[in-house]
Amino acid sequence: MGSSSMLDAIAASHEWELHGSHEFVTLSSPAAGAALTVTVPGSVQWEILAVSFTYTADANAADRFPSFSILDQSGVGIGPIRTPYKLVATNAARITFGVGLDQFGADSAAQLGCGIPPARIQDGLRIQVTATGIQATDTITAARLYVRQWRVRE
Repeated sequence: MGSSSMLDAIAASHEWELHGSHEFVTLSSPAAGAALTVTVPGSVQWEILAVSFTYTADANAADRFPSFSILDQSGVGIGPIRTPYKLVATNAARITFGVGLDQFGADSAAQLGCGIPPARIQDGLRIQVTATGIQATDTITAARLYVRQWRVRE
């Protein structure tokens, strides 16, 4: 059996994938005042390419700095990576974190963005978006992930 046909046979068995597939993942909004956390589903690995969400600040006077973290199974975070820009009372902004993204925006801007490092994470780990200074009725809505996904041996 030649090396290319051997690779084809392995790839066809779905035990692993060489390149992965690109997927959009729509996320449910958390309760007001709560972080949005999503767990990498079983039997896959994700490389997070981008995450985007709308953050709406309530009327409480506080600075909020949106952030992105990867959490292990016990909830301990790697990061957080946060925007250098803040949101204040009654601000609403579309926040984007992405691989290779140059930071953009300004304090209280309608769109903020920040780069994240490439990381391939295994099933059971979690991704979290929140804000330093999140208030009780702040909301995170319209969240989407863009990932490269690999199936792994079951």
